Amino acid sequence: MAKGPTPTELLTGLKYRPPEKGWMDVKPEFRPGTYCNVANPKWMGWIDYPFPRAFNALDEDWKLPENFKEIILQGMEDRLNRFRSLKVFFDICVRCGACADKCHFFLGTGDPKNMPVLRAELLRSVYKR
Repeated sequence: MAKGPTPTELLTGLKYRPPEKGWMDVKPEFRPGTYCNVANPKWMGWIDYPFPRAFNALDEDWKLPENFKEIILQGMEDRLNRFRSLKVFFDICVRCGACADKCHFFLGTGDPKNMPVLRAELLRSVYKR
């Protein structure tokens, strides 16, 4: 049986100073394969997707419509009215982070902002306005 490290060996590499930048201030590195590509506008039109257009996730300007916030809020309100399960999922999360080690998005990017609990919190903040 393999012998693990002693507590002293584990504690020798610990740094007790906080990092220079806060974790929310670290800019993510977008590499091919770490973001979703946008579908072809032809396919988005077929499924009645609002404002179908061609763009790249790496573009600075996504050319969003002027009323994109209203579109998002209306879409979320519509789904909350149709799917009780969505409302339950928003309210049931206790923000423990236990789902992070099973999330392929977080594991693939390693970006703490891509943890499921933070993505859900972003949607929850839109839901609670």
